[in-house]
Amino acid sequence: MDALLLVDTTRDHLPSPPPPLVDLVDRVRGVGGVIVHVAERAVESGGAGEQAADRAAEGVAEHARAPERTEDVEDGDLEVGDLQPQIDSAVGTTEDELVLVSGSPDAFEGVEDLAEGLDDLGVDRIIVSGSNARGGLLESSAAALAIGFELTVVRDGLDDSGEWVAQLEASGAVVKDGAAVWLKM
Repeated sequence: MDALLLVDTTRDHLPSPPPPLVDLVDRVRGVGGVIVHVAERAVESGGAGEQAADRAAEGVAEHARAPERTEDVEDGDLEVGDLQPQIDSAVGTTEDELVLVSGSPDAFEGVEDLAEGLDDLGVDRIIVSGSNARGGLLESSAAALAIGFELTVVRDGLDDSGEWVAQLEASGAVVKDGAAVWLKM
């Protein structure tokens, strides 16, 4: 099974996502596929959001956030979306997608148990796309290959991609335009 790993697709890093990337995200959502958003900081005003951003800047992954007002939450009232950080994604997020904050460009280093969690879901191939503004695409892609995942790098929207994409290809990654990526879900 595939997982679409969207690295730094926040409006800060990817203000205008290329249409083939938007189409790929829509296709993965349409088949109920696994989508993981990884960003360097959460977007919230005050309290837990600022603390999460501070921890991310220090290299500590933030998997979840506390509810804003714990006195309003009764046992069993929390949903998955309530526990995830929020990001300003250029492609949007849905409540069933995993949103992670990592202070490290390498999502697998910055988010504890990411590889194990994907493996538990039956993911064997990672399709990676987004922005390499802070080196996240390169670092996360190299880590995915080293861990043993099959890797497809989506070429659409990549800036400054020449040499590092060629290095990933030489290491076993497949590089394709978003429209040419077939999904195995």
